[in-house]
Amino acid sequence: MLESLRLARAPVLESFPLATDSKLLHRLGLRAADPETQQRLRDAIERAAALGADRCDTITLLADGGSGPASEPLLRPEPQVVLFVEIAANVNELIIAMAGAIAALTRWSGSGAVVHDRWEAARTVPLREWIYTEGLGLHLAAALLPDLSPYQLLGIHHAAFTRLREREKIFRTLLDADLDERGIGLPLRWLTPDAPLGPRTVGDVVLPPAAGRYLAWRMTAERVERVGLREALRAES
Repeated sequence: MLESLRLARAPVLESFPLATDSKLLHRLGLRAADPETQQRLRDAIERAAALGADRCDTITLLADGGSGPASEPLLRPEPQVVLFVEIAANVNELIIAMAGAIAALTRWSGSGAVVHDRWEAARTVPLREWIYTEGLGLHLAAALLPDLSPYQLLGIHHAAFTRLREREKIFRTLLDADLDERGIGLPLRWLTPDAPLGPRTVGDVVLPPAAGRYLAWRMTAERVERVGLREALRAES
């Protein structure tokens, strides 16, 4: 699995501690093995499949992780999801991260749309597909966790969500100019919250960390409502 993460150039590996803190690993290991957490994840997997996502039977919880996304979808040697319990603050965040990875696997498995190395794929896959997949992952998470507010799904405070909503037209105009473009800088700009400010600057506008995910959620809402998650997960972006 670690080799698969390496081949996929998973961002988390750039700061992966690799068991340097035995006490931290013990605490995270207990959290990963918590029966309630595991049951909630199993229930979420079943619910995601019932909603139309591809069933993913291989979910690995790693009790060690650096920085980056809390999940990683791996296409090879078989579709699987890796969850990093140190990055996700609680089980809800694990489920949100898992939903995003399951949405990606549902869209990409067997489609040829995204190759094994997703950063290499950014050279050929337009930003539109990344944004669409991110949006569907958020809507899948919302269906799995219906009691959460949109700002909680996005992992931001309510005030930050309000500011995004107030500036939505500005951000959407900037995103529209990038949607059909390709290149590693685009996922960094729009979908990498911890990217440095440089990549997240468009002209004189600095994009808030959650701007791309917020727009992805908003832009896919109408289609999900109209055709349902099952069909939206397999439709063209």
